[in-house]
Amino acid sequence: MKDYYKILGLNKEASIDDIKMSYKKLAMKYHPDRNPNDPKSEEKFKDIKEAYEFLTNKNAATNNIGNMNVNNMNFSDFSNSESSLDDIFNVIFQKNFKKNNKLCYLLDIDLECAVYGCFINLKIPYQGTCNFCFGKGYKPESDLKICNKCYGSGLYTVMQGIFNFKQKCSKCDGRGYISTESCIRCSGSGKIHKLNNKFIEIKKNTENNTSIFLNLDNKDSENNSLYIIIKIKPHSIYSRKDLNNNDLFMDFYIDFIKIMLGGFLKIPTIYGFVVHKIDKCFKNFKNYKIGNFGLNFNKRYGNLYLNIFIDILSELNFYSWFLLNKLKISIEYNNYNLLFNFNKKINLFNNLIFNL
Repeated sequence: MKDYYKILGLNKEASIDDIKMSYKKLAMKYHPDRNPNDPKSEEKFKDIKEAYEFLTNKNAATNNIGNMNVNNMNFSDFSNSESSLDDIFNVIFQKNFKKNNKLCYLLDIDLECAVYGCFINLKIPYQGTCNFCFGKGYKPESDLKICNKCYGSGLYTVMQGIFNFKQKCSKCDGRGYISTESCIRCSGSGKIHKLNNKFIEIKKNTENNTSIFLNLDNKDSENNSLYIIIKIKPHSIYSRKDLNNNDLFMDFYIDFIKIMLGGFLKIPTIYGFVVHKIDKCFKNFKNYKIGNFGLNFNKRYGNLYLNIFIDILSELNFYSWFLLNKLKISIEYNNYNLLFNFNKKINLFNNLIFNL
């Protein structure tokens, strides 16, 4: 086993203040940033840091054990707060939680993209290592001083009842030292905003709320994975009344001549135009079904439903007016079934009022 007192140049009777003072002096002397051309200084610095952490932890543990009275043990440190135990486990597993942290991104796509599939180039922002200071947070030529909170270890002790836990120093961000002049690019954080260009494939017939897992391969970031949630944007022509089925609905306009004479309709579907025949004197205006021309999510085709509207002429010249009047005379009144029945009810109502 290493003689940690000897590494710090102390005897075994040294106090905690002596340990901190010696560590501060030696850490400043052998810090790798102060000795870039001496590979042995890094190993020496690691030994010094290891010795300091062991001896300070040993002293803290000794003090805690020496002060413990088993008969008077009080577990109120855990019961005073509902989150105390959660805080302890968060400290223990903090690194793993941070590594497994996944970003979520809502991606709006067109309906055509969801039906046919496509490739999309995403520019994903993330916090990456500063290229100017290489993540150190200070200018290369600036002076360094040992952090006065963690004394250069990069960690500080969190006491929770009878337990001690090591946590990353918040003052120096775990580096163990503080620079006198921060990096002008990252303002001392060691991180800057970066963009990661990624091409993602939206597969054919991708449903709304589909999730896609993407590995970002950010070597200088802890957030290396992304969940993309697909959101299909509202369409200018088609609508969906229920996202749980594949039916599509659209408004379709026909001139009144075609309604009367019948003929062929050119209907735009999500898969292209189809020609559909309607009979003369067409009356089925609401939810007219075009079978199997809806969406094909989950390998099941829905239907396309048309809400048909009659488009009335905005202007009428004299010749058209004359022809329509001739047409009106030639059509027997009782052929208008709805109008004929409606007027029949009106006449009965008038007779009833008149005879009262």
